[in-house]
Amino acid sequence: MNNILEKLNVTKNDLEMSAFTLIVSPDLDEKEARQKFRTLLKKYLNDINVLSLLWAGYLLHEKFTNEMPEINRTDPVNLVADEILGMNIANYIGGTNAIFNFRRYDTEKPGILSRLEPMLDDIIGGLIAGIMTKVYEFGEQ
Repeated sequence: MNNILEKLNVTKNDLEMSAFTLIVSPDLDEKEARQKFRTLLKKYLNDINVLSLLWAGYLLHEKFTNEMPEINRTDPVNLVADEILGMNIANYIGGTNAIFNFRRYDTEKPGILSRLEPMLDDIIGGLIAGIMTKVYEFGEQ
């Protein structure tokens, strides 16, 4: 069911590389942080709610590609559905703090995020932001 990454032409390595581009933390060893990222990524790529939001973004992207291709070329400033999906993915995974991380990833667009089309960069950015928030939060995961 989690073949959504294949549909998006995004690998787990792409996600990890993008995720760690913006992170600097003396509190957690990078090797440990990357392992936590992989564990959480696996968990959330099997979560029906995350998958539903990712698929919603993908299907919206497909609809725009087929019926309004100019959307994928221009990313109009008045289009906020992609931001809403990305923020919801981030918030669902990592809580309110993840929305702030989403904003960072959405603005900087590291790695794969810079190569994805407008609708897709936000849903993947939300996934990364949510997981990275969980990686660096204190307490139980």
